[in-house]
Amino acid sequence: MSIKTLIPSMFHRRLLLVLCLMVAAFVPLGLQLARLTLVKGPDLRQQAESRLTRSWQTPTVRGSIVDRKGRILAQDRPSYDIAVDYQVINGDWAREQARVAARRGVGSAWLSMSPEARDEEVARYLPAFQVHLDRAWDALAARCGVTRASLDQARDRTIQTVEAKAAHLADARRERELANAKQRGTVLTEASLRSIERKASQPIAEMRQPHVLVRRVSDDIGFACQVLSGEETDLELPAAADRLNDARSARTMTVDRVPGLVVRDSGDREYPFETLIVSVDRSSFPGAVRSETPIDVTVKGVASHLIGRMRDRIYGSADAEDSPTGRAFVGDPEKREEYLNSNPAARADAYAQLGVDRGSYRDGDRVGDAGIELTQENLLRGLRGVQTSRLDTGEKITEAPVRGQDVHLTLDVMLQARVQALMTPEAGLAVVQPWHHQESSTQPLGAPLYGAAVVMDIDTGDVLAMVSTPSYTQEDLLEHRDQLLADKVAMPLLNRATQKYYTPGSIVKPLMLCGAVQRHVFDIHDTIACNGHLFENQPNIFRCWIYKKFQTTHTALYGHPLSPDEAIMCSCNIFFFTLGRRLGPEGVISTYQEFGVGSTFDMGEGYEAPGALGFDKNAKDYGIKLPDAIQMGIGQGPVTWTPLHAANAYATLARRGIWQSPRLITGRPRPEPHDLGLDPAAVDVAIHGLERSANEHEGTGNHIVVDGVEEPIFTDKSVDVWGKTGTAAAPKIYNDPDGKDGPAPPELLEEGDHSWFVVMVGHGAPKYIISCVIDYGGSGGKVSGPIVNQIIHAMQLEGYL
Repeated sequence: MSIKTLIPSMFHRRLLLVLCLMVAAFVPLGLQLARLTLVKGPDLRQQAESRLTRSWQTPTVRGSIVDRKGRILAQDRPSYDIAVDYQVINGDWAREQARVAARRGVGSAWLSMSPEARDEEVARYLPAFQVHLDRAWDALAARCGVTRASLDQARDRTIQTVEAKAAHLADARRERELANAKQRGTVLTEASLRSIERKASQPIAEMRQPHVLVRRVSDDIGFACQVLSGEETDLELPAAADRLNDARSARTMTVDRVPGLVVRDSGDREYPFETLIVSVDRSSFPGAVRSETPIDVTVKGVASHLIGRMRDRIYGSADAEDSPTGRAFVGDPEKREEYLNSNPAARADAYAQLGVDRGSYRDGDRVGDAGIELTQENLLRGLRGVQTSRLDTGEKITEAPVRGQDVHLTLDVMLQARVQALMTPEAGLAVVQPWHHQESSTQPLGAPLYGAAVVMDIDTGDVLAMVSTPSYTQEDLLEHRDQLLADKVAMPLLNRATQKYYTPGSIVKPLMLCGAVQRHVFDIHDTIACNGHLFENQPNIFRCWIYKKFQTTHTALYGHPLSPDEAIMCSCNIFFFTLGRRLGPEGVISTYQEFGVGSTFDMGEGYEAPGALGFDKNAKDYGIKLPDAIQMGIGQGPVTWTPLHAANAYATLARRGIWQSPRLITGRPRPEPHDLGLDPAAVDVAIHGLERSANEHEGTGNHIVVDGVEEPIFTDKSVDVWGKTGTAAAPKIYNDPDGKDGPAPPELLEEGDHSWFVVMVGHGAPKYIISCVIDYGGSGGKVSGPIVNQIIHAMQLEGYL
């Protein structure tokens, strides 16, 4: 083969080899290009799009709480707080940005510069950032509609407050570290002192967070500041040294127009009916306090126990060992996630638009802390709006916030206020009066009396009023929370109507009659003699109240053994001791249980006390023995319930044995009504006994004696009343100032009996239930009776009777 033919052949091979090498070199690039285009293309496009858009969430409005007549009991007053990061407030932002700009300006030479040279370079840039901050304060003042001077004052006050707290904590840390060093026997060298000083001077949390400078601004100002927080500007910086020819080249730096600006939703929660002035007509009061001149009573904390309250702190979940109470609890974010997981429709709404929960909790959010504000948090809480701006086109897209749902109550707030006014000491009925004949050493004349009342519609189970005294206002919580919590007698934060355990006393006697007939241990036509004491040869136990007080018996008084309605009328203990003995532990327990004792109603107002039976829930018959069952026949012994239980039990009796759960929130699911299977004749006799108790002279709920003169308890004869009084044993309340192991004896704060009165009221037939208890009041008729009478008048004024 000739040389001429070999040269082209070698050339072609070499060319082919070069081409192959070039292809081999470009294959990875091609594959990478394909991966970026085809595989990661959508993600990269999304990232690019995200850099061209800026989104933020706008505040929403919490739903209102409304009474049965449409009156707003709780509502949001939208407003915003304008906050600025502390490093901007105290000027550290300008110094830090100047340092960043200086380092960028000199580049790698920064590393070889001395500290003095660095400081000199930073000082060249600092004025530019300080001037920018000064202009930023001007812009913020203009947007907020305040003067620059007032904004400067707010800024200076914040600096003083934070610096003072930091100095105080630094002193405390320093003292602690020195004490620890001394305890360890450490020799304090110059190095160790510097170490202690570094630890003591660590920044506090307030130095790393925004602080509110302008409070409670309007929607328009809040939105304008929100827009301002997203604006940027190019800041002209001093000329930087050119590293090649040592010349100076001007440059710019993009910064926020108002650095560190934060707009917070700070809408106030208003309670328009929290404080009311109620005119109280005293013309039908007992003689000693009767007057033709009405009295205006300022009622504070109307329905506060039911509506509840808010807090500004978001709680996270905690295990028992991390909880301050020693009990594990689920935090607010976790509760919301549980709610969304169990409500797909709510979850879909919450995650629309952004793909994240628009109702999620953020620092500074308000959350329900008690009452309906707490239990209905997920309904009341709204969804934030979304505002999106495109940086390339300037297009702005707004998704409006979704207002929280309103919660409608069965409560009538004006009836609530009237009942509460009647139960204030100012009205004169809820203080110890001479006609009470109070025997307690802790209840002198004029002492305030606290209690609860429930008004319920029999047919629907709707709660029209639920009062607990004393109450509290939101201001009380802010200013006197510790005192409210510490008061062992008044207990203003406790809703006595649903949360306090009370021994029921004689108001259960009609229920015991129905239970005994239902369980075939008593015939409704039978009679029982009252001999003063249950056991013939034991006159000092299981006695009738009339024998204990007057050394006589009801049989002697009436001349015959008592019928059931007579026994209810005069509240004969011997009659119902006998029923308790016949029922025995099992029968007494089942009777109380079918009327609701031991169960809650889940009305949505918060914690409810279920009531209790016996001594040991794990023991047979709860540890109840026959003597206990005898006592429980008259509502004494090991049994407790609440005023709400009492109202619902009497409503069940009025419905002739149809049990229905009471209702406070309209539309809230509740169990289906069911028939207890009470004997109709027994129900008739029980209701007749209640009628006689309130309307016949021998009835314990018929009259009181004031200044030696008999006065009827119920003063309006156009209204029919069926009722039963009760006087129930109550535990003594002590305060032990130095604890159980200290030498000082406990101080007795309260003793006596609770005063009960429960009535059915209507025209011709029972329409409503009123349940009233006065703590340590004593006699049911003398103390609770006049209050219940005035509640009836209040219902008339509000159009219910």
